[in-house]
Formats: sequence, C-alpha cells, structure tokens
Amino acid sequence: MSTQSDQTRAAVRCESCGAILVAEIEPDGSVRPLGTSEDCVCGDGTFAQLEQPAASIQ
Repeated sequence: MSTQSDQTRAAVRCESCGAILVAEIEPDGSVRPLGTSEDCVCGDGTFAQLEQPAASIQ
C-alpha cells in the first residue's frame, strides 16, 4: 500500500475526451484521478500528465 509521501499530485488530461483532472501519480507511473468530474464521463481511463511550466527568473 502506498503512503501519501510516495504519491505526487498533478494535473492530467484524459486522452479520449480532453478533460483535465487532478490525479495522484504513483511511483510506478499509474494515475489515479481524485474526485469526480462532470467533464470526463467517457470512462476511457487513459491520462497524460500535463507538464508544469518552468519557473521564471526575475
């Protein structure tokens, strides 16, 4: 069983319908969407993690 420290939260996009959700990314790379969203009802279950923009230096 994973612990909270083993997981990373990230924004993911459903590859089928394009809905964006918050998910936990397990150390093995598996994605577990958090909560439910009315925007993603397709049930495809294939998600791609969105890239986080690089921090700007000012």
